[in-house]
Amino acid sequence: MKFMAPLERYLTPDDIKQIFPRIKELADIHTKFLDKLRDSLQPHAKMKMGQVFLEFREPFLIYGEYCSCLLGAIDFLADICKKNQIIEQLVQQCEREYNVGKLQLRDILSVPMQRILKYHLLLDKLVKETSPAHEDYRSLERAKEAMIDVSQYINEVKRDSDHLVIIQKVKDSIIDLHLLQNGNDLLQYGRLLLDGELHIKAHEDQKTKLRYAFVFDKILILVKPSHMKTGDMQYTFRDSHNLAEYQVEQSHSRRTIGRDSRFKYQLLLARKSGKTAFTLYLKSEPERDKWRKALTEAMENLDPPGCRNTDHKMEIFTFDAPTTCRHCSKFLKGRIHQGYRCKVCEIAVHKGCISSTGRCKQNIVAIPPPVCDRQLAQFNWFVGNMDRETAQARLEHRRVGTYLLRVRPQGASNPKETMYALSLKTDDNVIKHMKINQDHSGDNIAYCLSSRRHFKNIVELVSYYERNDLGENFAGLNQSLQWPYREVLATAIYDFEPKGNNQLALKTGCQVLVIGKDGDNKGWWRGKIGDTVGYFPKEYVQEHPPTNDEL
Repeated sequence: MKFMAPLERYLTPDDIKQIFPRIKELADIHTKFLDKLRDSLQPHAKMKMGQVFLEFREPFLIYGEYCSCLLGAIDFLADICKKNQIIEQLVQQCEREYNVGKLQLRDILSVPMQRILKYHLLLDKLVKETSPAHEDYRSLERAKEAMIDVSQYINEVKRDSDHLVIIQKVKDSIIDLHLLQNGNDLLQYGRLLLDGELHIKAHEDQKTKLRYAFVFDKILILVKPSHMKTGDMQYTFRDSHNLAEYQVEQSHSRRTIGRDSRFKYQLLLARKSGKTAFTLYLKSEPERDKWRKALTEAMENLDPPGCRNTDHKMEIFTFDAPTTCRHCSKFLKGRIHQGYRCKVCEIAVHKGCISSTGRCKQNIVAIPPPVCDRQLAQFNWFVGNMDRETAQARLEHRRVGTYLLRVRPQGASNPKETMYALSLKTDDNVIKHMKINQDHSGDNIAYCLSSRRHFKNIVELVSYYERNDLGENFAGLNQSLQWPYREVLATAIYDFEPKGNNQLALKTGCQVLVIGKDGDNKGWWRGKIGDTVGYFPKEYVQEHPPTNDEL
C-alpha cells in the first residue's frame, strides 16, 4: 500500500490493477488471518492455530490469480517506468523511503507469492517440533496438509495460466480454424499435450500427407504449414479427429513411405467403430513413443480406467470456480480440465478418485432425506451429512469417548457399505472412523461394523456399542461409545425409581446426559448418568440449552 497510494496519483485505475493485482483483497485477508492467529495463541483460545489455517484455506486461493499475473505485472511496471521518468523516480523514492533501498518494487511484488508457498514448510517444522500427544498436534498436521493443497492449487493455476497463453498462440497461428466442428475456441478441447511434424495416411487413401499436428485432451488437429508471418509460422487448417472415437495401436509393419525414409516408425490410429483407421509415421523410435504416450494419455483422460468401477457418467470438465473433490476433499487444481463431473448427479472428483465415488445418486438434490435419516435425527449422536475431515476437527477437542454418526458425502463405494460412518475419539487421542456395512439376506438387511456381530438397524448397533467396547471389531480398540456429540444436559426435578432393566434411576437435582429422544411421543427420553444408560420420564427433568448443537 505504501507504493500503491503515491502511484495512484499518476496512473489510471487499470494501470494500478495491472501492477498490483488484487493486492487490496490480499491485504484484507491477511489482516484477518493475522488477528485470528494472534487470538489462537492466547490462553483458552476458542480456535487453535491449525484451525485458523483451515479456515483460510479457501480465501488463500486468490493467490492463484495473483501469482499468474505476477510476471505480467513486473513487465508492465518495467515498461511504464521506461516510458515515464516521473513514475520511475517516484518508484525509486518509495523504495528508498520504505525499505532503505534494499529491495526494488519488482522484488517486493514477489514476496506474497514466496511466503504463501512456504506456509506448509513452516507448519511441517511446527509438526516436527510438537509432541504427538499435544492437543494441537492433529490440527497442525491437518493445517500442513491443507497448505500443501493450497500451494499445489496456486502452482497449477499459474501453470495453466501460462498454458492459456500458448493455446492462444496456437489459435492465432491457424488460418480457417473456424472450420472446426464446434468452433475455434480451443479451450473447450483442454490442455495441449503435444505438437509436431508427422506423416499421416488414411487407409482408404493411398496418399501420405505431411502435416503438423496438435494433440489436445479431446482432439487431434491437423494443419499444413502455410507461410511465415512476422517471424511466426502460420498454418492452414486441414482436419480434426475426436479422440474419444479412437484407440491407438503400434503398427508392426516395417514398410517405409515414398522417398522420405526418415518417417519410418509407425502408429495406428483406429476408430473404435472399426470403420476407418490412420497410420502415423514418425522419424524415430523415441518420437513414436512420445506420440503414443500423448495420444494414450488423451484417450485415458476422456475414458479413465476408474470409470469401470462405478456407474457415474463422468466427463472431463473445466470448473469456473474453486471446487473440491467429493471423495478426498482436496481442491481440483488448475484452470483447464481440473477434474471430472458426473453428467447425472454432478459430483466433482479427481481422476484418481473416480473409482472410489460409489454409486451414482441420480437426481440427488431432488431426493428427500431417507426415512432412516429422519428417524436418526432424533438422536444427539446423529449429525447428518459430514465429511471425515470435518468430523475429525469437531471431535478433536472433545472428551475421550465422544462419538457421532454421520452421512458420508461420497456415499457408499460398494454394495457392502452403507452411506453411514461412526467417528469416535479414542483413548489414545486419535479419531477412529468406522464405516457401517450391510448384509442382504432376501428382503432383510443386517447392519454391522464387522462380520462378528449383526444388528437389525443402525440405532440397535449404536445402542449395543454404547454398552460394550468395540474391540471385537477392531483389535486394541477397548473403547465404547460414551458421549454423544450433541450434549444435552437435564436436571432431575423429581425422583424416579426404575421398574425395568432398561430404565434409569433419577434423584432430584442429579445431572442427566440426554442421549436420545426416540421415545418422546410416549413421554420417555434416553439418558446417561455415569456409566448407566436407560430410559426415564421426560417430565421428571428440566432440560438445559444444548452445549454443542451447531453443525
